[in-house]
Amino acid sequence: MKKLFVFAFLLFFIFGVSFSQDAVNPVLVFDEAVNILAGEINSALNAKGADSVFIGQFTFQSSAPVFISYWINQLTDELVNIQGRRYRVSSAASAQDAAWTVAGEIVQIAGIFRVYTRLIRVSDRSIEGSFTSSFSRDARINEMFYGGGSLNGSSPALTGADPYERDDWVTPFFYELGTNPNAAVINRYLTEDDDDFFLIIPAMDGRLTIETTGSIDTYMFLYDYETEEELASDDDGGSSANARITYNVRAGVSYLVIVCGFSFSTTGPYGFRAYLAAREEGSSSFTNPISYQIGNSEDTAVILDRALEQGYEDFFILRPEISGRLTIETTGRTDTYMELFDSERTMLERNDDGGTNTNARIRYNVAAGSVYYAKVRGYNQNTAGRYGFRAFFPGSLLLPPDQYEPNDEPSLASVYEIGTEQRHTFHSADDVDWIIFHITNPGRYNISAGGVNSNRLDTYIELLDANLSRIAEDDDGGDSLSSLLSLNLTAGAYYLKIWCLDFEPDQEYILNISAAR
Repeated sequence: MKKLFVFAFLLFFIFGVSFSQDAVNPVLVFDEAVNILAGEINSALNAKGADSVFIGQFTFQSSAPVFISYWINQLTDELVNIQGRRYRVSSAASAQDAAWTVAGEIVQIAGIFRVYTRLIRVSDRSIEGSFTSSFSRDARINEMFYGGGSLNGSSPALTGADPYERDDWVTPFFYELGTNPNAAVINRYLTEDDDDFFLIIPAMDGRLTIETTGSIDTYMFLYDYETEEELASDDDGGSSANARITYNVRAGVSYLVIVCGFSFSTTGPYGFRAYLAAREEGSSSFTNPISYQIGNSEDTAVILDRALEQGYEDFFILRPEISGRLTIETTGRTDTYMELFDSERTMLERNDDGGTNTNARIRYNVAAGSVYYAKVRGYNQNTAGRYGFRAFFPGSLLLPPDQYEPNDEPSLASVYEIGTEQRHTFHSADDVDWIIFHITNPGRYNISAGGVNSNRLDTYIELLDANLSRIAEDDDGGDSLSSLLSLNLTAGAYYLKIWCLDFEPDQEYILNISAAR
C-alpha cells in the first residue's frame, strides 16, 4: 500500500496530475510532498555551491497558521537531516548571515491549494529556483488550512446552487461580452467549495475588463482556454472585496475566467460582468506594430525607449534582411516578459528573465525576408515602468582561438597563476578549455568565469583534483549566466574544465582565481 501511494504521488509531481486524497491521511500527503520538495531544494543548493540557507516565511491569502508552521518546520527538519548536503541550515537567530533563503506563498485556485516555493539568492534577491506542490481541496485538507472548515470555526449553511450550475472547465458558462462598464451583470451564487467558470471569446482585439460585484470576498483567475496557461489573477482589485482583472486580449481566442471565494467558507451571491474596449488610438498591436530596424551588432543596435503602463503590451515588427541568429531583448529595470511570433501570429518563443536582471531576452534563428512580431508586456498586470527594446545580429560568431590553445584535454592544460586574470575564447560551440593551477597557501578561494562584454555568456566550470576526480562544478553561480565557485582548497595541483552552454559564444571570457576575502 505504501509503495502504491508513493508511486501515485510521484506521478502527481512529475506530470502535474491532480488526484483526490480520499482515504489518505492529509498529513501523510503533506509529509511526502515536503520530502520531495526538500530533495529538489537540496540538489539546487548543492549545484549552486551554497554554504548556508534559511527557511523564511510562507504567506497565504487568509490566515493558515497551522499549515504554515507545519510546512516551515517540516521542510527545515528534512533539509537538516538530508544526506550529502554541503551547506548549513540557519536558525532564525542567524538568518541574517544566510546567503540563500527559501520562501513562498500558498494560493487557492480551481479546487486545489498550491504551494509556490522559491529559492532566493540573498545578495541580489534573484530567484534561482521555483517549485510547486499542489493538494486537492477536500474537507480534511481544508481542516489543515483553516483548523475547522472555516476561518471563524463555524460551518456556514449551504444555499442552493444558482441556475447556471453545474459549470466546470469542460462545460463553462458562455458569457457575451459587453462594450462598456455598464455591461449586463450575471447574478451567481457561491456555495461552499464552489468555483464558477465563464467562457469569453472576444470578437476583436482590445482591452478586456472582468470584475465581480456585490458584498462577498471573491478571487478571480484568467486562463487561455486552449493552452490552460494562467494569464492573470486578482483578489481585491475591484470595489471593496471584489476582484477585477484588465488584460489585452486577441480576437477569436478563447479565454476562461474562474471565480471562487477568497476562502473555503466564503459563500453568498455576487455579480459577474465583462466588457471589451477597443485599443486606444496610436497604441501598438499586431495590426499596428512599432517598426524596428535590426542592428548589425550589439554595440550599434538602437535602443527604443518605451513606457509600459499597467496591463498594456507593446508590439514590434521585425523584418530581417539576412538569415541568422537574431537576439531580441529588453533593457532597464522594469520586469518584462517577451513573446516572439511569426507572420501568422504563431508563437515561436517566449522568455521572462533570460536577459540582464529581470529583462527578457530571446535568441532565434530567423530567415531573410520573413516577418516576425515581438510582444513585450510586464511580468504581471500590475507591472509598469520604462524599458528599452533592441534587436541585433551578433555579427561574426566565430572567434579566433586564444593564445592558450590547444588546451582541449588535461594533458594539454594551460597553466594559470593565482591572482591574475586570463582572457580565453570559445572558438566553437564545443570548445573546452583545460586549466591547471597550484595552491601553495591553503584557504578559501573564488573561481570565476564570465563574459568580457556582458554577463550573458553562459559558462560552466568543473573543478578536479590532481587525479582528475571531480570536486565541484557550477553553472550560474556568478552574475547572471557567469560561473562561480567559492570553496576551501588545500595545497596541491588542481584542474579546471571550462566550457560554454551557448550554441554561439560571441565574446571572450575572463578566468579569475583568487583568495576569498
